[in-house]
Amino acid sequence: MMMKQSLTAAFLLCLLAGCDSGSDELAKAPVAPQPEPDVSPYLMLNVKPDARFEGQFEVYLGRYDDRLKAWLQSERAQDLNSDGHIDERDAHLDGVHNPPERPIIVEADDMDRLLKTNPDGLGAGSARPDIFVDGQYGIFDALRYLAVTRADLRLDSISGPESTGRDTFDFVLSWDRNRDGVFDERDNDLYANFQGQHWHSRIRFDGGDLITLNGTLDGVGPQGEGHYERLDQMWIQPGMTIRFQPFSPEMTKRRHWVQQREMARLAQSGGRVVLPRLMVMKSETTPPLVIDNLEVTAHNMRPDIFQPGVITKMDIFLSAADEGLDVAFNYWPSLSTGAPVNHFGLFRVDGLASEVGRGWTTLWGEMVTDKDFGPLSDCDFSSPMGGGQELVVDPEHCRVDWQSAFGGTKMHIMSDVWVMNQAEETAIAIFADHYQLFGMEEFSGKQSAERDFSPQQDGADIVTLQMFELPHDGVGPMLSSEHFGWGIADCTECHNEKKQPLGHGGHSWPVNSADGFDATQPYYCATCHGSNGAPKGHGETARCFWCHAGDSNTPGHHGEASTRKLYQDGDIKSNDKIYNSSHGGVPDPNDPNDLSVLPRDKDGNYSEYRQIWSSVNSDWDMSRAFPDPYSCMTCHPNQ
Repeated sequence: MMMKQSLTAAFLLCLLAGCDSGSDELAKAPVAPQPEPDVSPYLMLNVKPDARFEGQFEVYLGRYDDRLKAWLQSERAQDLNSDGHIDERDAHLDGVHNPPERPIIVEADDMDRLLKTNPDGLGAGSARPDIFVDGQYGIFDALRYLAVTRADLRLDSISGPESTGRDTFDFVLSWDRNRDGVFDERDNDLYANFQGQHWHSRIRFDGGDLITLNGTLDGVGPQGEGHYERLDQMWIQPGMTIRFQPFSPEMTKRRHWVQQREMARLAQSGGRVVLPRLMVMKSETTPPLVIDNLEVTAHNMRPDIFQPGVITKMDIFLSAADEGLDVAFNYWPSLSTGAPVNHFGLFRVDGLASEVGRGWTTLWGEMVTDKDFGPLSDCDFSSPMGGGQELVVDPEHCRVDWQSAFGGTKMHIMSDVWVMNQAEETAIAIFADHYQLFGMEEFSGKQSAERDFSPQQDGADIVTLQMFELPHDGVGPMLSSEHFGWGIADCTECHNEKKQPLGHGGHSWPVNSADGFDATQPYYCATCHGSNGAPKGHGETARCFWCHAGDSNTPGHHGEASTRKLYQDGDIKSNDKIYNSSHGGVPDPNDPNDLSVLPRDKDGNYSEYRQIWSSVNSDWDMSRAFPDPYSCMTCHPNQ
């Protein structure tokens, strides 16, 4: 079916573009190039996102019974399959699996329609119209909606942002956990589900087919990421998952303590958001770049979501750019995994730019909370290193609430939607490498590389991959807008082995045999004839397919790079065990806390990939005609 569609598309292209089987003449159909709009000085692309509150998101109620986590942290944990590592697969051999849960599906249209009637007196629309534009909502609004529409949930004793003194809501929540129709103490488990004062949320986002971070200890986990953020200021992104649950009293005290420090810092600065310290760490051996007492102002980069003047963590870097620091953001749409992103991502700082698998990661918050969340967290908050807070945490509460790899200062929230109307103590940008973590081959357009295309990977088909310079004065005729195929990337749609005469003086079309290839490659043609109207690149130098092989971003007329392929069984290399130390240096194969990127289902159970539809350019494959990123960077050179 796909081949039939491709042939039909090629035939229609010939009819529209004027190519035939026997002529090289160019049809005179000039197309005037459109001037490119001005790009923001902060952005690599002129993009104006238009996020809508639409579709669905999922909600879970109550704590998750994470049996795999309990097993991995128990004395029962051992290497039962003798592979040299302890992980979920060993737990499964011991008969331990995490139970499946059924989510509450919230339709965005239904929630929007109901909340605009102000059913609870907290506001027509969002309870924080000072944060969100009309039609956008925070996580607290989802809780309001559930309390109005569900008989098993009740909100009481609601205090507003001004009365709490922490710029957020407080509330008491009751959940009929045992479904007996009565709110009482019998609904309680480890924590209070009846008249609970310690309910908050965990969150996770839609990763599409990427299920390598669903580990119960070393990933996001089925329960989601815990945090100290204000629920009413956290934007609901379509497709995300929210878990409302009771936490320990110690967790509530720690969260309030963090928020009070932020409010005190705001008051001390006279209502201005002043970040005490921004650190930029380009490598482990390079002294960090430090900016102290940075005043952060709103740049209103997401007017589709936030009211003017709302400050996000993106504004930290944009404010530093206003002071002279070299900063640039790129835009990530949906990914090839099917994950919807649609956010600005930090791309370049102080001259050092990301290469997709190697790039900028960020941490933010109170410095003393940096180690609050982690597989080995000891919740020692009363020590000087923990902040000297008068708080002693029950060990079981520490295990259940804090011991997970992500949370707190380390969360999967993009900086352009992470509200920061009160300054945190520090922000840190670190240039990190994820190639080893995810077991990816490292191909970068900056450097040539060899690749073995043989199915057995036995060295039988080794080629050299390189990016070429476009000609300034073409060896052959430079293509212009008068070219009948102007803007068509795949030359072979019209210029192919069936076309007579063959061209180039009657000889076959040129092939880059010097590098080991045996077929025509359009980007090799570009070395003589130019890029045929291809737009400029936007700074990236690796793994273009991550963004340009998704459902809505796959480029047309790029030959097999415009298609998708079914990968099965041995073609999927991600099922192999890949480990990387998550806590300080050398991996310990017998420590279940070491980071593992095994594929797991949403409940954290090991679930290997069986088949995946993916781009021909992927982490398992590479196109011979349009190899990513070498062909991309040849025809779309960066500015």
